[in-house]
Amino acid sequence: MIGGMQRAVPQSRTMRTMCRAVLAWMLLAAGAGAQVEAENQLRDPDPRVRERAVRELGESNNPAYVPILGQIVRDPDERVRMTVVKSLIRMGTEASLPPLCLALRDGLPEIRYLAIDGIVNFYLPGYVDIGFGGLFRSASQRFQNLFSDVDTAIADADTRLSPEVLDTLRRTVTGAPDMQTRVRAARALGILRAREAVPELIEAAFSNQVELIAETLRAFQKIQDTSVGPRIIFLLNYPQNSIQQRAAATLGLLQTHEAIPELRTLLENSGNKDVRIAALDALAFMPVPETAPVFEAYLQDRETRMRASAALALGRLQGANYSGLLIEAREQERDAGVRLALNFGLVAHGRMDYLEELVSSLSSRVRMGEARPYLIELARQQAVREALYPKLYSADADIRRNLCAVLAASGDSASISYLEVLLRDSNSEVVQEASRAIRILRSRGM
Repeated sequence: MIGGMQRAVPQSRTMRTMCRAVLAWMLLAAGAGAQVEAENQLRDPDPRVRERAVRELGESNNPAYVPILGQIVRDPDERVRMTVVKSLIRMGTEASLPPLCLALRDGLPEIRYLAIDGIVNFYLPGYVDIGFGGLFRSASQRFQNLFSDVDTAIADADTRLSPEVLDTLRRTVTGAPDMQTRVRAARALGILRAREAVPELIEAAFSNQVELIAETLRAFQKIQDTSVGPRIIFLLNYPQNSIQQRAAATLGLLQTHEAIPELRTLLENSGNKDVRIAALDALAFMPVPETAPVFEAYLQDRETRMRASAALALGRLQGANYSGLLIEAREQERDAGVRLALNFGLVAHGRMDYLEELVSSLSSRVRMGEARPYLIELARQQAVREALYPKLYSADADIRRNLCAVLAASGDSASISYLEVLLRDSNSEVVQEASRAIRILRSRGM
């Protein structure tokens, strides 16, 4: 009996193996049959049949269909081509990129726009709301809180673009047949941090198209190539105030010291309040002893944004200690945003007791957009990073998550061991941000 049981075991295992093999063959055959049927429908003379087939393939989310879809990205019917691009975006695989690049040469502007957004979506998932019910919208069409998603959308620092994508977008920003396609290409190059595209973006900055110049300046802010600064100082004298304002912001972020005289002139002489605010903010990114009296004076200005810029500048100006002046201003300040800027200035001068309010603001939907950039800048100092490490384990998940992003931008090799603890966090978003931060830091060789 025992011997019979021992012989029965391998027989049953053999039967199960055979059943699995037969089932796998049946599924493979069914898949192959479905693929053949889809290919037949895609060759149907009726564009409605082709469009329906493309839609069904897209909704299957099966990446195996990408090569088939890529073959009809030049379909004669524009509705079929639009659905092809939507399906390729929905698939979200690297194999979708070449046909999306091909779609950038489509004769229909709306298809070109969607193809650009689809390329960005591959590198920055979530940039496009994916759906077939008219829900394909890029971040350029959405707004969140007080900040435009376009202004904050940016790929991770370790993102590597495919050569074909990079070449296609570079050619598009200067050679597309319509201005909106060029604008969207400039936007994409900025979001994707395409430093290699700086020559084409500079060429676009010399155009006479206000919207393209504005988008190019936004791209320069994200790419952060400081060599660009001296070449765009002339835009401070552009006729439109909106370009003067964005040019000032860009020159400040790039810390273009050559622009300081022109920025001071703009601050003193512009009749537009927003331009003056942008000029002071730009000067605050690169304070020098000669501009210190300017910031001291604006620390008492009636305009909250002027006071905030002055506080930031005095914090960054390390030649002298302005802690006493900043503390006095903080005691009188009622605006929460300006108080955060004053806290930044005090922490920058070594007063770690003012760090807590910055950290706690990471859980505020209103103040997080200010607090996180402040902490990213401050965390470049080792003393600040060491003060932040214990706060990584705050009871507030928003604080933990945002501090991961801070260290992704400004951490060092010592940060990794602290972040690794959060890989076991109970909050999935915290785990994701910790993993991302570790990956980025290691990509820098840390």
